Amino acid sequence: MIEKALQKFRSFPGCITFPPAAAADIQKVNYTMRKLGFCEIPPEYRLFLGTTDGLSYNGIEFFGTRSHYREKKAYTFPDLAASTKHYQEYLFFKNKIVIGRVSESLIFYDGINALYAVADRLTLRSRRECTSFDELLGIFIEICDSEQSI
Repeated sequence: MIEKALQKFRSFPGCITFPPAAAADIQKVNYTMRKLGFCEIPPEYRLFLGTTDGLSYNGIEFFGTRSHYREKKAYTFPDLAASTKHYQEYLFFKNKIVIGRVSESLIFYDGINALYAVADRLTLRSRRECTSFDELLGIFIEICDSEQSI
């Protein structure tokens, strides 16, 4: 299902994806996250990283194992470790991992409750929770699809 969702995202003009992450890079980031007190990268997200080391489209960003400098935009697309490390001092993020962002929201995985969530970045109040990464991608695809039809 992840590959199908990525194909759909890639069909949107301006979507950026990166080459797949190496298994060693995924393991390294996973180790770093655990060492810092965050959760492991969930299996579904590891599959995503094995297909693309990040995705950016219309303000939606899913982070990869490495940062990627986008010369045309003079912007560095952040990586999982750097993005999550910002929240190391917040008890709320213990056993979680920040996997992306959209607009004024963070996208994170909650390792305790096995949920993906989109939450306001200031209040951390969840706007949407999903039990799978596929479900989360589906929500964003629906939104993007509807914007394409306008």
